[in-house]
Amino acid sequence: MTWEIVVGLIALVGFGISVTTPIIKLNTSITKLNCSIDSLNQNMARSDRRITEHGRQIDDHEHRITVLEGFHKKYIGEEES
Repeated sequence: MTWEIVVGLIALVGFGISVTTPIIKLNTSITKLNCSIDSLNQNMARSDRRITEHGRQIDDHEHRITVLEGFHKKYIGEEES
């Protein structure tokens, strides 16, 4: 082999390495981002379930307060008059 062929092979190998290294790093970054997004989606779903449950509890408490206020006005409010 002559030195031109050796230099050409070295240039091709260097080009291959310079192209594949950023591609591998990009692929790793995309994989990590996908994992992070999946984790965030799971956390959001869990938060949505908790918010929905808390909303139901608050609605139930508001209903009970309304019933107690009506009871107070109907029975106890008459005794005060």
